[in-house]
Amino acid sequence: MAIKDFGLKPYLRTSKDLPHVEDVPWKLVCTMPYNCHFQPWIEVESPSGGQISFNSSNPLVLYLTPTETCTAKPGVQRYEAKNWVSGEGAVYTIPAGMTVRAVQYRETGYDTSFAGSFVCNDSDYNTLWTKAARTAYICMRDHFYDCPDRERVGFWGDGTPELNQCFYVFDQRAHTLAKELVLRKLEPKFYPGQHLEFLGDYGLWFYYLHTGDLESLRKIYEQTKRFLFETYPFGKRTWFDWGKEVKDIAVTETCFFYNCLGTLKKIALATGHDSDVPELDRRRAAIQASFDSQFWKGSYYQSAQVTTPDDRANAMAVNVGLAERGKWDAIYENVLTKKTYASCFFDRWVFEALCTMGRQEYALLRMYERYKTMIPCTFTTLWEHYDRWWASRIDAFDDASSLNHGWNPPALILSQSITGVTPVEPGWATFHVLPKEAFLTEINLVVPTVKGSVTVAIKKTKTEYALTVTAPPTTKAIVGIPKAAFSALKAIKLGNRTLWESGRAQRTPVGVAFLGEDADYVTFSVPTGTWKLRGLGSLPLTSPKPAPKPVKKVKPLEKKHWVASASVPDSSFLFSGAKIPIAVPASSAIDGDHWTGWRDMTKTQYPGQWFQLDLQRPERFFKIVLDNTWALWDSPVGYAVTVSQDGTHWSSPVATGKGELGITTITFAPQTARFVRITQTGTSPTYHWSIYEIDLL
Repeated sequence: MAIKDFGLKPYLRTSKDLPHVEDVPWKLVCTMPYNCHFQPWIEVESPSGGQISFNSSNPLVLYLTPTETCTAKPGVQRYEAKNWVSGEGAVYTIPAGMTVRAVQYRETGYDTSFAGSFVCNDSDYNTLWTKAARTAYICMRDHFYDCPDRERVGFWGDGTPELNQCFYVFDQRAHTLAKELVLRKLEPKFYPGQHLEFLGDYGLWFYYLHTGDLESLRKIYEQTKRFLFETYPFGKRTWFDWGKEVKDIAVTETCFFYNCLGTLKKIALATGHDSDVPELDRRRAAIQASFDSQFWKGSYYQSAQVTTPDDRANAMAVNVGLAERGKWDAIYENVLTKKTYASCFFDRWVFEALCTMGRQEYALLRMYERYKTMIPCTFTTLWEHYDRWWASRIDAFDDASSLNHGWNPPALILSQSITGVTPVEPGWATFHVLPKEAFLTEINLVVPTVKGSVTVAIKKTKTEYALTVTAPPTTKAIVGIPKAAFSALKAIKLGNRTLWESGRAQRTPVGVAFLGEDADYVTFSVPTGTWKLRGLGSLPLTSPKPAPKPVKKVKPLEKKHWVASASVPDSSFLFSGAKIPIAVPASSAIDGDHWTGWRDMTKTQYPGQWFQLDLQRPERFFKIVLDNTWALWDSPVGYAVTVSQDGTHWSSPVATGKGELGITTITFAPQTARFVRITQTGTSPTYHWSIYEIDLL
C-alpha cells in the first residue's frame, strides 16, 4: 500500500520556548493539530552528548512501540525516530546540559485525500463527522486497523465501517484498501460473527455498489459460499459487539446470516452462479418462516439467551427486513428508545434502523446523547467506548480503551442515512438522495464517487424546502422531497416550473421524470447536471436537541513558565493489564497536552486534596477549565477555588461547585493573583482526582 510522507512539520505548541536547556534532566512536550502517524525529530547541541528518548504522549503506543532512544554526540546533532507512532503529541526526555535547538515531526499516512465533506447548521454533528473522518484515516495504513496504537489488528468487524466511510470521506485511492479487505482470505476461527457483519450488504455489496468492481466479487464468491454453507459455526456464542451486558446473540446472528444469504444471492445472479439461487432462497425462506415464532414476544424480539430485549438484535431485525413494518412502532417504543446496550461500533445499525423506521429525529438525538462527551473534548478522534466504559456503565472505567477507534460511524450515518445519499446501482450509475434530516435546517454534503463528486445542499425555511443536487457525468439521481419535513406540502418546483401540486404530478421538462409518491417522499429522477427542487408549504423548524454550546475564542493565559504542585508528591500508576508505569506529575497538567496529566493515585477523592498553580507573576483571570477527559470519571466531586498573592495567605473561596464529567468549567468575578488553588471538597469511593490540563482565562 502507498504511504504518503507529508514531510517535516512544526509542532503546534511546545511546552518550553526553544532553544532551551536545563541543569537537570527534563521533558519537552509538543502538540500537533490532530491525531496522526508521526516520527519525532530533534536538533540538539551539547558539549558532552547524552541520551535522548522520544515517543508519543499517547500511553497506548507503549503496547506495540517501545520508547526510542538515541545517543547524541558532542556538538550540533539532528535525530529522527525510526518508527512511526500515533497520537496528538510527542514527549522528548532531554539530559541535563543539552540544549534543544529545534523540534519537528514527520507525518506519514495512507496515500489518500479527504475529498468528502459534511456541514450542517448544528456544529455538534459537524464535529462528529470531522472526528469520524480523522478517526477513519488514522486507522488506515497497510490495512484497516482497529486502532493505530494498542493493536493494529485487521478485524473484519472494525473494517466494515472503515470501508463504508472510505467511500464518503476519501478519494478513490482509498478504494485499494477497501479492495484488500474484500479479497482477504476468510479466517473462520477468527471472530466468525464479524465475518457475517462484513459478508452481507454492509461489506461486500456496499463495496460493489460504490465501485462497480464485479471482478472482485467473482473472486470471493466461492469462499463466501463455503463459509456460509459449510464453515460458519451457527448457534455458538460468538462476538458481534463489545461489552459484557445483555447481548442477544441468537437474534443478532440470525439477522446477519439472513442478510448474508441475500447478498450471496445477489452476487450469484451478478456472477453467473444462478444454480445456487434456489438453495439460497430455500435457506432464507426457512429463516423468515420461523423467525417470529422463535423470537417475537409481542412487542419486541428476544431469544431465551437473555432476560430483557437487546437494542442491537431488534435494530437488525428491522434493517434486514425480518421485522415487518407493523412491528416497528412496538420495537421503537419498547426497545430502541429504552435500551442503549450497543457500543459505538454497533450503534451504527441502531441509527440506521431508526432512520429506516422514519425515526430519524431520535437517531440524531441518540447520536448526540451517546457521543456527548466526545464532541467538546480536545481529542480529534473518536473513542473505542462511549464514556470510556466497557459496557453501559456496569463495568470499570477502561483506561486502556483507545481514543482513536476506527469503528465509529458518524461520517457514514450523517452522509448516507441523514442526508440520504447512496448508490442504488453498481458504480453510482444510479443513486438516490432521500434526505432524513429531521430537525437539521441546512446541510451541505460532498460525496466523492467513482463517477465524480455528488453534491447535495439542503436549506429549509418556514415556507420552503430547497434541495440542490449535482449528479456527475453518466449518472442518474433519484431525488425525493421528504414529506416528514412539512406540516403541509403544497407544491414542488424546479426553477419556476411546477412539477407536483396538491398530490398531482405536472408535466416535467426533458430528462426529468416523476417517479411517484408514497407516505415518505415525492420522487423524481434527474440526469447529469445540477438541479434545484423546491418544496413549498409549511415547515416546522423547532428542534428538540439542545443548541451547541457557543464557542468563545478567548485565548487562555500562557503557562509555559508556571509551576504546578499538589497536596501529594508526584507519582505514577500502572497502566491497564500490561502494567505499564505512567508518570502523572503535577507539571503534566500545564504542558499543553491533554493526553498527559496529574493524578492523585494515593487514594480516591477526599476533602482537602489540592492542586496549585504559581503563575510567577500576578495575572488577571475569570475562568478556570479543568480537563480530565483522558481519565473521564476523575472529575472533582466538589471544589473550592482560592487565590493568593504570596502562596501563604489565601482568600475565601471565589468559586465553589461540583465537577462535570470530563471538562469542568469554573467561572467567577475577575481576579488578579499570582497563586491559584483548587481544593477538593467531595468524596468518591471509586475515582481518583485527575487534571489532565488546566487553563486560566
